[in-house]
Amino acid sequence: MPLRLLPTLCLVISINTVLPAVATATPSEQHRQFDLPTYVHQPLPQTLQTAQDWQTVGINALIAQDYINSLQAFNKAVDLSAGQNPEILEQRGWVNYLQERYERAIADLNQAASLYQDQSQTANYRNVRRMRLFIETQAAQQDISS
Repeated sequence: MPLRLLPTLCLVISINTVLPAVATATPSEQHRQFDLPTYVHQPLPQTLQTAQDWQTVGINALIAQDYINSLQAFNKAVDLSAGQNPEILEQRGWVNYLQERYERAIADLNQAASLYQDQSQTANYRNVRRMRLFIETQAAQQDISS
């Protein structure tokens, strides 16, 4: 009998380890999920002069789970892009979420959503809105449990 339960148990463990990374937006939209920002390790640029250079530093620091340096690099990237690059704002918003800085994360994602909408990037706009709703839900749950 225990051998028959083993595959089910493995499935439950697998699902529980995957689900936190892909979350639902709201209870009314449980079938709607968002994609996490993309983080692919890249070689460091030789100079750090552009927003993209600093974005690369931020991504690499995030991959290394160095959230402090990741945020600093994303802050510099946002400054150099004059806050007009929605992808950088989305990535910084997610790092803020990982650091439980929910208000900052939501502000970044609101700005990213607005820019995506202005640029007619509908899929990215919707994804960022779902991500923001997820973070709002997480923040509310943390306030309730505190």
